[in-house]
Order: sequence, then C-alpha cells, then structure tokens
Amino acid sequence: MHRPPDATTRRRVLTTAGLAAGAAALATAAPAHAAGAGRTPLFDGNSGLMDLANSGPQWGTSAKRVTVRKHVCSWFTANTKITDLTLEDVRVIARSTFDRAGTLTVNADGAQLRGCAAKTFSLAQHSTRSRRPTVISDCAFTVPPDTVLIQSAVTAPVHFVRCELTGLDGAALRGAGPVRLTDCRLAGAGHGAPVAVSAAELHVHGGSLEGIGLLLTAEKDQRLRLTGGTALSGTPAGGAFLSRAASDATVTWDLSDVTSATGGSTAHARVEHGDNHWSATGCRFTGGALHLAPGALRSALHSTCVEDGTRRTAFPQPGGTALITGNLRL
Repeated sequence: MHRPPDATTRRRVLTTAGLAAGAAALATAAPAHAAGAGRTPLFDGNSGLMDLANSGPQWGTSAKRVTVRKHVCSWFTANTKITDLTLEDVRVIARSTFDRAGTLTVNADGAQLRGCAAKTFSLAQHSTRSRRPTVISDCAFTVPPDTVLIQSAVTAPVHFVRCELTGLDGAALRGAGPVRLTDCRLAGAGHGAPVAVSAAELHVHGGSLEGIGLLLTAEKDQRLRLTGGTALSGTPAGGAFLSRAASDATVTWDLSDVTSATGGSTAHARVEHGDNHWSATGCRFTGGALHLAPGALRSALHSTCVEDGTRRTAFPQPGGTALITGNLRL
C-alpha cells in the first residue's frame, strides 16, 4: 500500500501508479503525516494523478483543509466532501494515453484556486461546511465544447478573478448559486455556442467577452449585471451577446459602463421573451443592433448611452414604465 509522505519527504515526486492506488488514503491520512497533527496537510512540488478522499466509505469520502502546491498531472479530481481545499500552481496537462480532457474537478465548498491551469475545469458540490468563499483566481482553462463549468448541484457563491476561459462553445453554468466574474477574459471558439447561464445572479465586472454570448436559461427568475467597463466584441454564435430562453420567468438586465462592438445583424442584446426589467446606463454600443421588444419589458431605463451605428430593431417608446433619456445616437 502506498504510504503518505512524512514531513521530511513530502516534496518527493509521487508516481502516477502510487497516487492512483492511494491518493484518497493519502488525503485522509495527511494531517498526521504531511504537516503534523492538527495542522493543514500540504503536498508541495509533486507530480502524478490526484484523486482526493475517494476511497469509499471504508477509508472515507471526506477531507478538510488540504493544500496542494506546484503539482503537475494529467488528471486531478477532488469532488467528494472536501472542504477548504487550496490549490496553488496546479497544472493539469491532457495526455492521450490517459485523460485527453486534462480534467480538474473540485468541490465548491470553500475551494480556493490560484494560478492553476487545465483543459477541462468543473465545479461540483457535495458538502456545505465551509465559512470561506469559493474563489478561482489567476487561472487559465482551455474549455472543450459543451463543458459544464458549474454543475447543477452547486448552490454556493462562486467568484472567478482575473481568469481566462478560452475555446468556449456551448459551455454551461448550471448551478443556481450566484456567480461573479471579475476582470476575466471569456473567448469563444470561432462561432462557439453561447454560455448557458442558470445562476440566479451573474455579475460580470470588467474583463471581456470575445466572440461569445451569454444565454440566460430563464428556468427561474434571474439577474444579469455587467459593470466596471466590461467589453464585448466580435460576432457571437446565436446572433446576440446577451439573450434569454423563452419562459415566463422574470429577468433583470443591469448594464453600466459597458462597451459592446459588433457588426451586421448581431444584437448587443436580444430581449423578446417573458418578463424583463432593462437598465443600461453609461454604455457604448457600436454597430449591430439593440432588440428590446416592448411587449417583453415590464420596465426600461436606457440613459446616457452612446449608440454608434447601432440599429434599434425593437425598442420601447418613452413614457410610463420606460425612461429613455440623454442618449447620443451617431
């Protein structure tokens, strides 16, 4: 049986076979071996497959406060009841002989990732014990088509900070919990299908969306906020940067200090189904179209925006619950 490293040997490179056979036992036994009883288990400078706390009921499917640093592997999964997991500089490199997807999966229960990279990234949730937020910062993921970035079971708030998600094509944020993207870059894979968003609230602050749209599933009431200079550019598949599915749900759209540039018939926003509250203030729209069907709007605030060559293919008239004022149309 593979033995966990003690304090003097924890930087040793672990073999793939050893980790595949005993990584779960390694994680659950780590507090007494890797960092001393009562202290945070630390695995630093290793390589090989990682599967934490997944040996089954006999050995345990739970772990807490595990830290992994400077680790290289072709497959990393920590999606059982793992609380307060910290990953720093973890690199998951796809390998044709094992996992072509280069998978990194973690439990959204206080997980914090910094400077990590993988091809396929996914958040699951099997526990709710942590008091700290789930934060993914300064990470890069090259996302295969139809990847579920946030699984349906995730109800915890999730915050991406200064991350790059590229190759997006039909990706999904299925969890109901709120999602925040701060200064992140989202790039589509050449006419990639929009990102399907089921979160109760998605807040994009700064950063950019390049050739990719956001499609709110509208299975329940939702709120989308774009603030802090978020930049939208390119020609997203589906014909719109921002859109929603047809349903009776209410969607609140809140855009402030957004720049959006496209061409042809592509819409900066297409709102034509269900009930909607629209607010756009201090935004700049270049080219393309704004399609805001009056019959789908319960309220509209469109103020101090610049529309440079942008067509209003559907738009509310001012008055009543619609305030349209101070806009510059070029």
